[in-house]
Amino acid sequence: MSDIEIESQLVSFVEKVRVSEQIWALGADDGGFVVCESNQFDDTDVLLLWESQDAAQAQCKEEWQDYSPVEINLDEFLDDWVEDLKSDDALVGLNWNDDQVCVEIEPVGLARALSE
Repeated sequence: MSDIEIESQLVSFVEKVRVSEQIWALGADDGGFVVCESNQFDDTDVLLLWESQDAAQAQCKEEWQDYSPVEINLDEFLDDWVEDLKSDDALVGLNWNDDQVCVEIEPVGLARALSE
């Protein structure tokens, strides 16, 4: 993914989330969330997030068929989740798709973009 594609996807994600004030993750019945290994960094977990319920729902198949979209209020994400993800040295992955790619970003970087 080129730098221009990464920037474009990040801008699109941020714009849509600012309007809806919602971020979506895939959650399990046990309270867990879909996390995968980073494509960019060894030994780094990535919490996958989507800009819409429909985009998240589209990934509830195959290995994630038992998961369902979970809404995270934007303020809750900024106030609670960002610090927890940072302390876990985790990244966030934006809009994982059928090609199994997404923009990986540090949670603090996403929080800054969402707060500007």
